[in-house]
Amino acid sequence: MTFTTADYAVIIGYFAIIFYVGFVYARRREAGDSLKEDFILAGRKLTLPLFVATLVATWYGSILGVGEFTYTSGIVAWTSFGLPYYIAALLFAWFAAKKIRASDVTSIPEYFTQKFGLSAGRIASLLVLVITVPAAYALMLGTIVQIFTGWELWQCMIVGAVLSLAYILTGGFRADVFTNVAQFIFMYLGFGILLYFCWQQLGSPGDMLLKLPPAHKALLGTNSWQYALAWFIIALQTFIDPSFHQRCSAAETPKIAQRGIFVSVAFWLIFDFLTISTGLYARAFLTDLAQPLMAFPALGEAVLPPLFKGIFMVALLATVMSTLDSYAFLSGVTIGNDILHPVLKRVFKREFSVKALTQLGLLISSVLSVYFAIRIPTAIGLIYNAASIAVPGMLVPLLISYNRTYFLKEKTVVPIMIISAGISLFWINAPQNLGLKNIEPMIPGIILSLVSSLFFLKKHHHESRQPAG
Repeated sequence: MTFTTADYAVIIGYFAIIFYVGFVYARRREAGDSLKEDFILAGRKLTLPLFVATLVATWYGSILGVGEFTYTSGIVAWTSFGLPYYIAALLFAWFAAKKIRASDVTSIPEYFTQKFGLSAGRIASLLVLVITVPAAYALMLGTIVQIFTGWELWQCMIVGAVLSLAYILTGGFRADVFTNVAQFIFMYLGFGILLYFCWQQLGSPGDMLLKLPPAHKALLGTNSWQYALAWFIIALQTFIDPSFHQRCSAAETPKIAQRGIFVSVAFWLIFDFLTISTGLYARAFLTDLAQPLMAFPALGEAVLPPLFKGIFMVALLATVMSTLDSYAFLSGVTIGNDILHPVLKRVFKREFSVKALTQLGLLISSVLSVYFAIRIPTAIGLIYNAASIAVPGMLVPLLISYNRTYFLKEKTVVPIMIISAGISLFWINAPQNLGLKNIEPMIPGIILSLVSSLFFLKKHHHESRQPAG
């Protein structure tokens, strides 16, 4: 892409706003808040607007991947990446959001420890860690930074990580939330501008649809219903998504946690309309793209005048940075609060600062993110496989824990988590000659977890004290 001075001024202005919000505005701390809750959960004082802005902004880190998928496959991108996740989020809001806020824990591993004991909490820590180290988003941000700098990709990833994570290191979750608000605004503004100029310069959406291949206009594209079903199963990872749990825990009230997800789904629907529509414009009018991953930047280059091109580039940056910030911080919390803190406390027989350990965890997570993004340019596949292991390990026990009638004993949960995650790990690495690759690795793990959990399920007796699980 080519940029003018006005475009660069907009990009610099974006970073100035983000740094001011992250380093200055977000560091205000209310009297009476514990240091741990303030740093990890912003004092549990997220209002409805803050809750919605931070949850919506965190959702879209793989924005270039959305453009690529829409360009190559069409409307099925919404059927795969949109609709299943709306349904999963609504189910999460209905069944889990209020319970998470009422549980008064700070993370998924803490919740597992509270419900199923220390061993289950430790396993949950490891599973959460593999799905929160944001290597894929470090790679995506580096790719965007490379567009307007022209530097080597590894240099862009390091610069992007430093720019994106510095204020989180000092400001914690509060800095994440307030920068997410600014990023939320830029996301919608930038893609709204892109759609407007597509309409003005390339024709109406009706004209665009006439130029698309027939398969691009079919809800399933060239795929079978089994393919769509697989995405609905994959969307269940929403129930173990640490960003959902953290934000529900940080809401002012259980009602805000639930209502905030309902509102967020409406905003996701709007943003998906913007991204899918512009992705289809790219396919209709830019038919010879050598790199479909660059569909959005190429479309912006084709239709946007100076200044507006800079605003759109800021939208891409904001979309990826909001997710990178959030997941890096979540992995930092997992490393510092859920892994290092209990180990150090047990070994040295004294308390350690959760804030300092979380900051250390954030540094470790940042280094791991850039390392894996450099070493494994297909990091998105790595994150997908990690989710395929973590979801079977945690999903079914977590859902059962929300039920007031039935429970799992602590001694049965640990083997269920290990075996279910293990079978999915085996499925991922199974030799080709076993013929297992046609089945999503998440599916056998979930089936095994469900069957074994139902076998060991116990019923609460009203006259006795309820077990921890």
